[in-house]
Amino acid sequence: MVKNIPNKYDLTLTLQTIDKNHKGKYDFFYLPIDFKNKCNVGYAFINFIKPEYIIEFFKEFNGTKWEKFNSEKICEIRYARLQGLETLVEHFQYSSVMNQQDKKLKPYITPGYEIQDKGKIEELIERQKRQTTYKNVGNNNNNN
Repeated sequence: MVKNIPNKYDLTLTLQTIDKNHKGKYDFFYLPIDFKNKCNVGYAFINFIKPEYIIEFFKEFNGTKWEKFNSEKICEIRYARLQGLETLVEHFQYSSVMNQQDKKLKPYITPGYEIQDKGKIEELIERQKRQTTYKNVGNNNNNN
């Protein structure tokens, strides 16, 4: 878990910052957004593919200031309650955040990554899309 992210950092800027030295080393990233204020809530979830990648990331980011926007916030890297891609996907797959139209508001999951005993991540995303479609159809019927 990445804490103390300046609120002005959006998904693109946050991932650009991380990807400078860590691109391809994680399979899940989620920067929760306050929908009312349209800015992040100050923390993010990241899941690294290999444990040794966490050490590199920790050394680079923990205890450092964020580069942009003259922020005084100091980045903290913490152990999150939810661990592993499967657990994170399972936790977020039916969350209302998955119904957001803007992809920048949803968790970023590496395309094609295999989830043990559950098939490909695309299947979970397709299931979520179908649920959204059914909900929208149901909402349209209620408006008639």
